[in-house]
Amino acid sequence: MNLDSRQSVDVKRIDDALIAAFHRATPPMVWRFDLVRNHTFSLALQGDEGEWELGLTSPKGDFQPVARFALREDAEEAFIKVERILSRHQTAWLKVSARILGIIALLLLIGILGFGLTVGHGVWQSFTGKSRGSDITSSSPAAIPAKPGSPVPADDFFGRNNGQP
Repeated sequence: MNLDSRQSVDVKRIDDALIAAFHRATPPMVWRFDLVRNHTFSLALQGDEGEWELGLTSPKGDFQPVARFALREDAEEAFIKVERILSRHQTAWLKVSARILGIIALLLLIGILGFGLTVGHGVWQSFTGKSRGSDITSSSPAAIPAKPGSPVPADDFFGRNNGQP
C-alpha cells in the first residue's frame, strides 16, 4: 500500500483481515477489518453531493460509516475495490469446497467399486459352487466331478492313469 497513491484506495486481504488505505477519504485513513469476527455484514455506499460514506450495514439494518469521500467517483472506486477483494475470498472458499467434495466423491466411488467386486466374487461362488479362475478344462470327462464340491482323486483330476503311460 502506497500512501502517495493517486488511486482513492488500496485494498488487500491479509490472512483473515481486510486492510484498506483510503487515500482520498476525508480525512485519509487506513482501515483494518476482521473478517472472522465480523462475518455477517453488507458493504454499502450512501450519501449526497459532497459527502459520500462507504460503510457497513449490519443484519439489523444499522449503517456504520467507515470512510467519507467528497467525490462520488472516489467513493465508488473504494466500494468496487473492497467488493472485489471480498469476492475473491468467497471464490477461493468455493474452490476449496469443490476440491474437498471431489475427493470425497472419488473415495466413495473407490469404496463402492471395491465392495462391488468383493460381493460380486462371493455371489459368483454361491451360484457356481466354485471360484473364478478354477475352471480347468480337461480332455477326460472323468476329471470333472458330477457335483460341485465332491471329492475327486488327484490322478483322476489331472488325467493320470495310476502311473501308466
